[in-house]
Amino acid sequence: MLLAGLCYSAIAFAQIPVNLEKFNRGGEASVTYQQKVLKIKWPVGNNNFGMVDFDLQSGKPLFKSISIAKSATQKVISTDLDPAFLLSIGKRDLMSQNGWNIFFDKVPNRPHKTYNIVLKKSSAVVKTIGSRTVVTIGSLTADRFSGNLEITFYNGSPLFNVAAVMTTQADATAIVYDAGLVSRSNSWKNISWTSTSDSLKRAEVKYGDTAKNLAVKYRTITAQGEEGSLAIFPAPHQYFYPLDEAFNLKFIWHGDKYRKMIDGYGIGIRHDLEGDRRFVPWFNAPPNTQQRLNFFCLISETGDTDAIASVKRFTNNDSYVKLPGFKTMSSHFHNEFIMNVVLANKPIPDSPDFVKVFKKLGVDMVHLGEFHYTAHPRGPDPQRLLELKSLFEQCERLSDGQFLLMPGEEPNEFFGGHWLQIFPKPVYWIMSRKNEDPFVEEKPGYGKVYHIGDKKDMLRLLEEENGLAWTAHARTKGSVNAPDIYNHEDFFKSDRFMGAAWKAMPADLSESK
Repeated sequence: MLLAGLCYSAIAFAQIPVNLEKFNRGGEASVTYQQKVLKIKWPVGNNNFGMVDFDLQSGKPLFKSISIAKSATQKVISTDLDPAFLLSIGKRDLMSQNGWNIFFDKVPNRPHKTYNIVLKKSSAVVKTIGSRTVVTIGSLTADRFSGNLEITFYNGSPLFNVAAVMTTQADATAIVYDAGLVSRSNSWKNISWTSTSDSLKRAEVKYGDTAKNLAVKYRTITAQGEEGSLAIFPAPHQYFYPLDEAFNLKFIWHGDKYRKMIDGYGIGIRHDLEGDRRFVPWFNAPPNTQQRLNFFCLISETGDTDAIASVKRFTNNDSYVKLPGFKTMSSHFHNEFIMNVVLANKPIPDSPDFVKVFKKLGVDMVHLGEFHYTAHPRGPDPQRLLELKSLFEQCERLSDGQFLLMPGEEPNEFFGGHWLQIFPKPVYWIMSRKNEDPFVEEKPGYGKVYHIGDKKDMLRLLEEENGLAWTAHARTKGSVNAPDIYNHEDFFKSDRFMGAAWKAMPADLSESK
């Protein structure tokens, strides 16, 4: 059948050539091409096979059929779907700070515009890459960007990835995107998602309803037909551009005429162009890079509950896996609980929300970065010591046998750039030292109190109290030139200085991770 289809396509469908030269015909997946329909079949586990039929006729929905088959039984999950992508293009500031490594950028404050990515079915390539089958369909265009649609199927999983792989020649470009699937046959009956309080929500599909944005948990929405469910979700560790605040900005959409730009009823993923309204850098899109604007689909023959549960397994239900003999630690959190609650004379909860969140995530140890431009690190001494004492008391109160809340700061003094420190016990220190101040003195109610005036004092403090320090977000944000500017210094070469903390900045969707 494959050879007949290829011969037929060479005669009748030359306008839509399908290249199978790099497809492994002896593998677990199979391909056929007949009557302008490209059929992909791949193993999804439990002796089942996923089947996707691509309609390569112009003007027809691309996903003619998505189904799951076992032996002679086939269950149709969805029919007549089109992928939909919106590409928002803005201008990157490459001049004021550190080029493409910039975080302190506000892209939406400058002129920007959103474009539909348009698919013209002109060619198709199917190739095998390891245990994956990749279908590339050309071509895509959106303003100054061009590229191809790439759909990747994974042997052993009911999962596939849909990506608009786009390139531009223009310099200084920043982007974000929205994406999803649009139903052309009105075959979906219900949609479902998990609320932020972790309960399953369902709604009847009303094809005329204007699109809405949803705040959901697990970044997933599903659509149910007569014989199964289709879940859509983003790459969990790659999808979000960097922001200071971790707000749920309604990253899911459903409904008709999304953003008044996508015709038809669809479901999908989205970005908030304004972010947290602070620094909003979007994604880098340097010239000649392959930007993957993508989302995942997971198909299930047993309904939305199983589909969402399968998605959650990819991130261990959004929690860290316990490793025998180890503790999971996370660092650099500016909760400002001391200044905004404890010392602001507000009611102090038995267990603050941020502690509950960390525990639910499976984090055993949390290192804070308190007093970030909110307190009095240089004094007056009584004020600084009260702030530290309050921090130590709350960290002790909120810690138990299963969870350790560790005091910490991002001092940003003495060394250059931004950096963090940690001590194995409460240490009282003031980030100023007048000529008459001793390096260390005893103060009633506090014990040892250190006065730090320069980088030599700081290194001495770390040595005497067995503290550690490291560069925060190296080469970006407030550490634009760090640690490079001080890699020759004694404190950097000391065993008290650990190096640099890694941050997912800058963000670039052409990178594989």
